[in-house]
Amino acid sequence: MLQEDERVTRVAKAARVRELAVVGDVKGLDRNLYQLCADIDGDWSFDGGELIGVLRGMPTSTRVLLLRLMTDGLEETAVHRPGRCPGLAALIVLVAHGLSADHLAAWREPLMAKAAGEMTLWEGWRLTCLVKVEQAAGRTLPDPVVATVRRTALTSETPGELPALATTIVEPVLNPGEPWAERVIADLAGAEPAWPALIAHALTAAGSRPTGKWQRRGRELLAQVGPERARTALTSWLSLAGEPRTVPVNSHHRAGTAQLELDPFNARALQGLAALLALTPAHPQSAVALAELVEAALIRLPGIGPRSPKTASAAVHALTQLGDEDACAELSRLATTVKYRPTLRVITAALDSRTP
Repeated sequence: MLQEDERVTRVAKAARVRELAVVGDVKGLDRNLYQLCADIDGDWSFDGGELIGVLRGMPTSTRVLLLRLMTDGLEETAVHRPGRCPGLAALIVLVAHGLSADHLAAWREPLMAKAAGEMTLWEGWRLTCLVKVEQAAGRTLPDPVVATVRRTALTSETPGELPALATTIVEPVLNPGEPWAERVIADLAGAEPAWPALIAHALTAAGSRPTGKWQRRGRELLAQVGPERARTALTSWLSLAGEPRTVPVNSHHRAGTAQLELDPFNARALQGLAALLALTPAHPQSAVALAELVEAALIRLPGIGPRSPKTASAAVHALTQLGDEDACAELSRLATTVKYRPTLRVITAALDSRTP
């Protein structure tokens, strides 16, 4: 009996949505679709797609107004009813289907501008909708928006489906906006496939000490590009890691404009590249570049602290693995200059391990 009552309720609510769609009552549609989403558990195929057809049949201007209302509501939904977000996001994508960029401008452009101006967004469902709509239409997201998608996927407590979506975006290979990353992007333009593969591998480094399996794959890729060529490129890229952003965005930490905050996505690549540099033939430039990366990662930002302690630790471990006299000299120098205690402990342990 209960199931029959639920079915009757769904039918009645769906009928009410159709009535509101006919008269173009956008606020009423937003409210009733939100309620219906819970009743159907976000499955908009519950009636064979009939309701979606009705919504798509509304005038374009009405559809766009509805999209704006529903998308704005996702932020509050992510806090109070997170379980409804997937169904509402799916509905937004379905309602937007078939509309051009020009038709969607009033919905699309504010989202694009917001994404492009932030280091990260605190919730990812609105970005999830934007990415899905753009991908469904065969459009390419602007690089600044891609960057925010990747960063939000890594840092947001409610990232939506961004982590999975971010893995489908392979260009650009790194997020522009930081001098070192832009140098990589420029240097890799037209390069043989092994080079982008090397950067992609760097992005998969887990923690400051990559696994043996990761290192074996790294050696294979280094052999393909040439260890000496790789060393030269890696040291030149890492040497730029301390420079401020070329494209300032609003700080992830609500600390105004981000000038020196490290891009979380790019920071993963820095950690991987440091580990790869340790697999190339020892050279004084390698030791210097890794030590400079430690210092760049520990630049203290007002109200935030060190830029990226994890990146600093990765560079220290790379110096340790490099293991030659130049690396030891740089570790000894860092032991006298580094003030951040967790990293200093790693440096001290590395030096102690070399003591006979």
